Amino acid sequence: MIPIKKSNYEKVYEFCKDIYEMISENDKERLNRILNDEFSEVFPEIQSDDEELFLKLMTLEYKELKKVKERIDEQSEAKFEIIESLSIKSNKCNYSLNKFLRIIYQHLDKDFIEECNSWFKEKQIGNIDGVKKDINLLILLEYESNKILKKINSFVKEKNIEITNEVNILINKIDKKNEFAELLLSKLDISFRESFEKALESSKCRIKLVELLKIYRQKDFNKNWCPKFPENIEYKVPLKKYLQNEFKKVLEPLYNRIDKKELVRITGVTVCPYCNRNFINVTEEANTSQLDHFFPKNEYPLFALCFYNLIPSCYGCNNKKSTSKFYISPYDESITDVDELLKFSWSIKSADFINNSESIDIIITDDISEEELKQLEIKDDKSESKDKLSVRQKLLKDKYVIDTRNLYKLHADIVQELLWKHEIYNKDYKSGLCQIFADLGKYFSDSEIDRMIVGYYTDKENYGKRPLSKMVTDISKEIGLVGEEE
Repeated sequence: MIPIKKSNYEKVYEFCKDIYEMISENDKERLNRILNDEFSEVFPEIQSDDEELFLKLMTLEYKELKKVKERIDEQSEAKFEIIESLSIKSNKCNYSLNKFLRIIYQHLDKDFIEECNSWFKEKQIGNIDGVKKDINLLILLEYESNKILKKINSFVKEKNIEITNEVNILINKIDKKNEFAELLLSKLDISFRESFEKALESSKCRIKLVELLKIYRQKDFNKNWCPKFPENIEYKVPLKKYLQNEFKKVLEPLYNRIDKKELVRITGVTVCPYCNRNFINVTEEANTSQLDHFFPKNEYPLFALCFYNLIPSCYGCNNKKSTSKFYISPYDESITDVDELLKFSWSIKSADFINNSESIDIIITDDISEEELKQLEIKDDKSESKDKLSVRQKLLKDKYVIDTRNLYKLHADIVQELLWKHEIYNKDYKSGLCQIFADLGKYFSDSEIDRMIVGYYTDKENYGKRPLSKMVTDISKEIGLVGEEE
């Protein structure tokens, strides 16, 4: 991880303000009211005399965002009463069914939703003729026709794609109504499920929730619908779930309208800060960067538009981050000694390493084993353990997720070139080089001379300007090519 410097506040504010103005006045009022009226004690970082609290949240620096995130996690067990208006009438079948399914979807287990959506994305299920391009669990639930579902199932069988039992039930839901209903029922938030079932019972409705979940075609929905279905349902949800319900539907679509190129320009980032391995540049015609939500927007939609939660990154790291957790943000100013915490080194596999780069191995010094990392992964599930990981362990885990150790091994040829240069650019050669330029009226600093020799930035403040700078610097110092020989 390579730190990112804070951007100019005025530019950040103007960028966020432009996005904020895209929000409808009604949504602005509601979002600010929620933050002010219901969570003034939970989020003191964003409370002020300024009524536009959500805009303030969008510009909040990482250290403050982290405090808000931690407070959300601390309050995860706190329950907030929700009154969900159903008001579904039998004469509005299309609207009614979609609304019912969306209500159910909102209260499905988060991990179950993410698992299904990741599977659809990984297998490119949306790339079928007649099927929506970006298919997800909600879209699948709303498909009415057997034809579409059978087409998806045929695609899976044709591609010989291995699927889990749960996803299989979803894809084959037309033929497996009972299993489908029981699956959804088991994945529903318990508080919501109990409240929903209680509301159905109190309204003397002639249908149960499990039976409603078997209905997904309009004619079935119309045929089985009960006119006495309750108009609303009251239930309690944890803070995190409450925020997801309130913010997700407004903020996630708005994220798609962000000028991502402009955000990358404001940050000044040109190399992925996670891996320090790939350029991420933007021009008027091209964009080789992606934006990673450090705090995932599915879990923390409140931060979906927060500037310092959006990390410019390469495709590989962003893709890995979509399914795995990173521990350290490049905006974390408390991490001041990354250069010392993790160092690259090299070792020899065989004697022909000067002529054969395959005989050179790149390692992270004092690296821990994969088994030790797996043990750390197990500890993640225990809240009392995960926060006790040292900074170095967190950095190593992030590198493990990215597969840094194996990816960097692919660059042994660069280390080989450094060894060649070490034989040529001795102290006398460097002195002579400086003198030549001095005679021409050009004076270079030591770091500039080092950059000229190795072809990379060797001062940690500039690692982020060129890929692999951290690795090249560490190994160059180790062999005595630059700096003081260790």
